[in-house]
Amino acid sequence: MAFDKLTWIGLMIVALGWALLLSGTSAMEVMVRLTGHAAAPSLNLAAVTQATILTGFGLALLGALQTGFSTLKKLFDAVVEGSIRTAPTMANEPSQRAPKKIIERGLFGDRPYVLFGDGTIEVKTLLGARRFSSLLEAHEFIGG
Repeated sequence: MAFDKLTWIGLMIVALGWALLLSGTSAMEVMVRLTGHAAAPSLNLAAVTQATILTGFGLALLGALQTGFSTLKKLFDAVVEGSIRTAPTMANEPSQRAPKKIIERGLFGDRPYVLFGDGTIEVKTLLGARRFSSLLEAHEFIGG
């Protein structure tokens, strides 16, 4: 599964929070040495680290949901477009009725395909056979 940028940022923030939590004593000592006075009463390191970890997890979850919903949108768009393509039309266009010359058969990644003389390509997808106007369009749909 590929994570988007927001998910990776969230996971990095989680790692930062854990690093702060695990090195809490040494971080407080460094702060005392740098500032010259104890900042312990005004800074609750445990609360800061917990908030950092929870914020990171929230961002990671948001990024994962965003990726998942965009994938679902692509799926639903493909289903709708496929149903529109297969819907009966009132006008019988001769180009749709005439058989197209098959130029090549093969595998597109791990999916069987048929290349037609007019440049269109039919690839077997998870939703069934689907015709694309070009190899580039098929690659964008299947390859992500």
